[in-house]
Amino acid sequence: MTTLRTRAREIANLEGFDIQFVRYGECVDECIDGFRPYGFDRKLRGTATVADWKTLRFERSYPGMECKVFFGMNRSEPRHDPDALRASYEED
Repeated sequence: MTTLRTRAREIANLEGFDIQFVRYGECVDECIDGFRPYGFDRKLRGTATVADWKTLRFERSYPGMECKVFFGMNRSEPRHDPDALRASYEED
């Protein structure tokens, strides 16, 4: 079975930003296994927002789960667009 850590890494590799799975307001143990694949093979367009990504992709892939999205090393805001998130991981 695939661990949550692996799924988070797959999302980061595809979408270009890091996430942390959350349930009931608490971070979920990344060693738990049995999570299905993300279900997308292309990153979300840059004109969408983090809130759009959560609704259109994350919530559909992992119903009942929530996530934190990180802007570089900091937590993202829902208004950030995916391209800005991706750029925050690039080195100067």
